[in-house]
Amino acid sequence: SCPASRSSSTSSGSTLGLLTPPDSPLPRPNSASIHIPAAAAASGGAKKGTEKSDHEKEKPNDGGVGDAVGGGRVGISDPVPWDRFKELVDSGDLEPLGRSYKMQDVYEEHLASTKRKYGSLANYLTRHVLPGLVAETEDPDFDPLAPLTPADFVFCINDYPYYLDDDAEHWVLWCKKRLPPGFDAPDAAVQAIVRKFGSAVEWRYFVNPVKKQSVPQLSHAHVFVKRG
Repeated sequence: SCPASRSSSTSSGSTLGLLTPPDSPLPRPNSASIHIPAAAAASGGAKKGTEKSDHEKEKPNDGGVGDAVGGGRVGISDPVPWDRFKELVDSGDLEPLGRSYKMQDVYEEHLASTKRKYGSLANYLTRHVLPGLVAETEDPDFDPLAPLTPADFVFCINDYPYYLDDDAEHWVLWCKKRLPPGFDAPDAAVQAIVRKFGSAVEWRYFVNPVKKQSVPQLSHAHVFVKRG
C-alpha cells in the first residue's frame, strides 16, 4: 500500500521515468548510499564480509518477474539476517536475495492476473497506486531533467518483499525522475528517507539493473529499513 495520492484522470498509457536508461553495469556502492546510526558508526559500523552466501537459486523464474514490487529473482529457502543483508548490499552482491518460495508464487500469480486485467503492471500502477505522482509528470511545468528534490519521491511498502529476518522492512521508492541503476542514493533520496524514517534507523538503498525491472517505465528504488 502507498500514502494516498491525489486523484488523476491519467490514461493507462502514462508512465513515469521516461528517461530510464538502457541497461548498464550495476555500480559498486559508496558511502552516499549507506546510512549507519551514529552509535553503530562509533563502534565500527556495518561489518563487511567476503564469505559466500548459503542461499542458492533453486527455482526457475519463468514468469518474467522483475523488481518493481520487488526482485527479478527466484525464491530462497531461508530468510536473510539483517547483518548478512547489509554485507551483501555493501559488497554489491544482490544475487543471493529474493522472496520466499511462497511469496514468489503469490507475486507471480499477482503479476499474471494484473497483466490479464490491465495489459501491464505499469498500467495498473499508474491507475491505482501512483495516480497523483503520474499527474505531476503531466503538468506542463514539469521538468524531468531538473535536479531531484525530496518531493519527487513516494514511498510504498512492498507487498511482495524480499525474504529478510530481524523485522527488516522492504519499501519501494517511486520517483518522478530517472534513477540510475546502482547503490548510490541521491542526496534528495537520502533526505526523503530520513524524513520518512528518522535518523536513528539503519537503511540500504539500490536500483536494480533495467533488465531486472518488471516496470522499467516507472522509475523506482528499493529501500530496506531496520528500526531499533
